[in-house]
Amino acid sequence: MRTPLSILLAALAGLLAALSFVAARADDLVHTPEPLQQIAGSMSQDQRLREAVPEELGRLVEEQLPDAGDSGGSWDGFAGLLQTGLVQLVQRSAEGLVTDERFPAAWSEVIEQTRTDWVARIDRLAEDLPTPADAAREAASWDAASPSESSPSESSPADDAATVHLQIAPLMDLGVDRLADAVSGVPGGESIAETLENGLADASEDSLTSVDLSVPDPDAVPRDAMVMTVDNLHRWPWLAGASAVLALVALLVAPRRRRGVPLVVLGMTILAVGVVCRWGLEEMAPAAGVDGIARAASASLLDGIRDYWMPDTAILLGCGGLALAMGAVTTMVSHRRRRAIS
Repeated sequence: MRTPLSILLAALAGLLAALSFVAARADDLVHTPEPLQQIAGSMSQDQRLREAVPEELGRLVEEQLPDAGDSGGSWDGFAGLLQTGLVQLVQRSAEGLVTDERFPAAWSEVIEQTRTDWVARIDRLAEDLPTPADAAREAASWDAASPSESSPSESSPADDAATVHLQIAPLMDLGVDRLADAVSGVPGGESIAETLENGLADASEDSLTSVDLSVPDPDAVPRDAMVMTVDNLHRWPWLAGASAVLALVALLVAPRRRRGVPLVVLGMTILAVGVVCRWGLEEMAPAAGVDGIARAASASLLDGIRDYWMPDTAILLGCGGLALAMGAVTTMVSHRRRRAIS
């Protein structure tokens, strides 16, 4: 009876130890700017993004340009030919954006605004997350309702609220600055720049500068599960403490001649978590149906997260292997002692 109990406790200790390590690293990634800034550096050099960003920003800036025939605006007296020339200027300005010396700083700000926006969204959803009792009452009320009625979860407009939204306003600012510099010598250039800046402000208010990356994939990760997980990442020290206590109890409960068994189970559990994490990181891919800058950015972000966490899986595998080896050695020594005594 003591051996099975020690095995169970050791397995729980190994699981909690691995989860506490993963949660600690995830907490750093989500709630501190430094890890994502490291990822941002590699993302700014990603060729997929360097191709997608100018196209998207060029489109957004062009949408802020009034038509040549508009009256009462800065385009009065401008011919359609001049408007066409300005559109081409916008495209050239956007194409040169990624080579601008200000681009790395702007991209760094994009990543930080993206992180803070996602954290704020998760915090807001966590406050609205129903308790188990509330969920049970809501489920009961919908079971009693007419079958033709749909549940709130089926029509909620915030189903994608737990996904990451890329905040590209800093890049839009840089694009408008570049265009303003380019048209500074054109008659009416200041009015054109002002029109673009006003249009950018309207675009920000309309969330046109926020691109949903569908990370994590809402079809694979339930929203409530993601919210609860992120909201509890800061509790990783409790997981680590519980793991240490369970491991100690497992060693104390195990018979003396089988003290190596809990260590073997502990190591195998940590190894299993490490393998699962490594497999999960390798399988990460942009959500289906995502294209354009959203697909390029999500693929680049997932690559950065994969590079950030892969060394951690090696640490898990190393710690698990060490515990397994210690357990195996302890078991061998105990077995030899029994044979020597007999």
